[in-house]
Amino acid sequence: MQALAIILAVLLLLSLITFVYYLMKGGNLIIGLTIISVAWFLFGTIWSVTDLVHAWDPAVHGGVSGPGFFDVWANIVGNLNTVFSDGPIGYGTTTAIIIFASWFGRVVVDTGIAKALIRKVVELSGSRQLVTVCLVSVVSALIFTSIFGPGSVMAIGAIILPILLSIGVSKKIAVGSFMFSVAAGMYVNTGYSSQFSGNGLFSAIWDLPGFISDFTIWTWLSFLIHVAIMLGYILFNFHFAKDKVKAWAMTSAEASDDYEVDENGESPEKPVSNWTFIVPFIPIIFGLVITIPNLFLPENDTTNNVYHRFVEFAPIFLFIVGIFFGLLLTGNLKSYKKAVAMTQKTLFNGFSDVALLIGMLLMMNCFSTAANKLAAPIFQQALNGGLDWINDYPWIILIIFIALAPGALFRGPFMVWGSGIAVASVLGPIIASNASGLTPLLLVLFYVQPVAITAQCCPTQSWGMWALSYSKLEPNVYIKTNIVWGWVTCGIVMALGYLLLML
Repeated sequence: MQALAIILAVLLLLSLITFVYYLMKGGNLIIGLTIISVAWFLFGTIWSVTDLVHAWDPAVHGGVSGPGFFDVWANIVGNLNTVFSDGPIGYGTTTAIIIFASWFGRVVVDTGIAKALIRKVVELSGSRQLVTVCLVSVVSALIFTSIFGPGSVMAIGAIILPILLSIGVSKKIAVGSFMFSVAAGMYVNTGYSSQFSGNGLFSAIWDLPGFISDFTIWTWLSFLIHVAIMLGYILFNFHFAKDKVKAWAMTSAEASDDYEVDENGESPEKPVSNWTFIVPFIPIIFGLVITIPNLFLPENDTTNNVYHRFVEFAPIFLFIVGIFFGLLLTGNLKSYKKAVAMTQKTLFNGFSDVALLIGMLLMMNCFSTAANKLAAPIFQQALNGGLDWINDYPWIILIIFIALAPGALFRGPFMVWGSGIAVASVLGPIIASNASGLTPLLLVLFYVQPVAITAQCCPTQSWGMWALSYSKLEPNVYIKTNIVWGWVTCGIVMALGYLLLML
């Protein structure tokens, strides 16, 4: 069995390397995940069937000398169902959260709230470039703590970038500051964190005693750190920029996005009240009203069903509240036809924005399930404790991940929602087998790079690719301008996560 485990482990690693190479060359992530899920299912099934035969005990199975056809069939089909059915089904809650978060984002954008809010910020900052960029970036970061989805990011970018470029802000600062603001909000955004809590490799971490409170503190501190570094990035680049006064004309087409639909399905832009500016922050405000007091209250006694804390609102409910007030305060509930038209429009746009993302995440869960359920026993047998030092000296693997964080670019091996899912699938079972119990180490190692590196530095990220095309900024300039700042941010936030969650 040891020899077979080593052979299968080598095949698993070869397929993993091929998968990473395929993605680094620009291959389609969904297709790549499908192929490697099938491969790891096959290798895992070879191991499980062999183990079934090897471990068969006639005394336990009524004197039958060995497994029959139906025993092997049950093993194979059971593995199929586990990987390709239980995996995606287990992601159902996360999928629903992502859809509602994206719908809420579309309500904020399509009703004109985001555009009015950003323009108000620009008006308050006057004609001062630096103040305008800083204020717009901070407000944008706050907006992205709630709204989610590539479409919403691009729609808000289509408001912010023309404004910044038209007042003479250089392309690299305009694009870089906007990408920084998008990434900053992701730490606390439920649409992002639910991708981890709903994934089989990470979901058990959320059940650790006291984890949710510590996680909330970490993510909000990470948000503040990220915003502070973002402001440092803006100040530094403004000071050394060689094209500070270069203007970029905003065309009438770019300046006249339509947001609201009337009873006839038309969408003339109409001004919105300043009261609507609270809408983008409703889910966060409702959440913090409950979360902050809970930080100072004792844990609930689940054994005796005694509560000492406020029960927190479900994310989907908070998004529904935000959607309702977004439509109400912008006058889109004044008539039945208008309400139906705007509700359908925003829901359709919101779902369309995240359809490919959901497809990718569902296939990602197939692969992570195959890794966690089928491949993990193979690696454990083949390694025979060879990587147990990770649990004994977790700070070493943390330093390694911080040092290699730029490897998350181009969906590399340190980007968990790319080829990094394979690395996480290898480390996950090892960390889970810690003799002293499960720790949040895997989350600390993989939560930050998609934010600090990929979301704000990588040209292959959907909104990054759009912003570069929109502003005509060269990808190499974008990477060189942002990557050092993203790397520093990543290191600080990961180290903070280790201190708060691991010690």
